Amino acid sequence: MRALVSIFAALLILISLYQLSFTWFVNSHEKAMKEKAMQQTRRAFPAASAKYAGNPEAQAAYKDSLEDFYSDRLARLLDSTKDTKITWWGQSYQKAKESELLLGLDLQGGINVTLDVALEGLIKGLANNPKDPPLQKAIAEAQRRKLSSDDNFINLFVASYEAQNPDAKLAPLFANTNKNKLSISASNSTVQAFIRDQANAAMRQTFQVLTKRIDKFGVSQPN
Repeated sequence: MRALVSIFAALLILISLYQLSFTWFVNSHEKAMKEKAMQQTRRAFPAASAKYAGNPEAQAAYKDSLEDFYSDRLARLLDSTKDTKITWWGQSYQKAKESELLLGLDLQGGINVTLDVALEGLIKGLANNPKDPPLQKAIAEAQRRKLSSDDNFINLFVASYEAQNPDAKLAPLFANTNKNKLSISASNSTVQAFIRDQANAAMRQTFQVLTKRIDKFGVSQPN
């Protein structure tokens, strides 16, 4: 269980760091351009309080004009630097921005794939014999079904095993008095609940490990 949690956490960290790297580079570049646009605005126009001292209404209208100028300068700066390389591996701002958006959409999918792989490993780890042919056959069928199903991997595994072995029980594959309290005569639904409980426990541990490691690395987006 501990090894599975570590592997799952490591995969999630790698996925998250890869996605966050684009956010960090994009945000850093945009922050620099915002500062540059603000400097250009301040050089081009005096402050509202100095230009319209004692006239709040005129100051408010003037600030709106400054905001428009600032927004225009920022848009021009970002457009003019779209081909500027901003990542360590030489990716341009435009490409990094596109990657940030696409990876943000794909991150959940990547985590779901990682979860399915982890659940497969969990089932094998809980089994008395991970190389048992019926077990491996049911896992393979669950993998095939997962390609066209939104159901979770555990349910697909149990359904696959029952379809392939209508007269057999799951309990003999997992019952082990030295490792768990699962009875050799337990029903398939009981075994299914047992696997799900173990998966939930692994997920909780993974979340704790992931949170601690990300906090340790100090991964955050710049302001």
